[in-house]
Amino acid sequence: MHRNEEPSEIIGEYCTLIEDYKGYNVAEVVGDYGCKLVVKVSSGAEIEIYRDEVILLN
Repeated sequence: MHRNEEPSEIIGEYCTLIEDYKGYNVAEVVGDYGCKLVVKVSSGAEIEIYRDEVILLN
């Protein structure tokens, strides 16, 4: 599904989505692809978003 994943220290970190996704606004970073991240919301859905669409909660 995704390609060119980069080594990253933010995988596993939680973030706030700037725009809600189907009512969810907190997610976990599960993939780092440079300018895009893959995040997982509590429903289990994984979405691909740009880095500037989240605020990391570290």
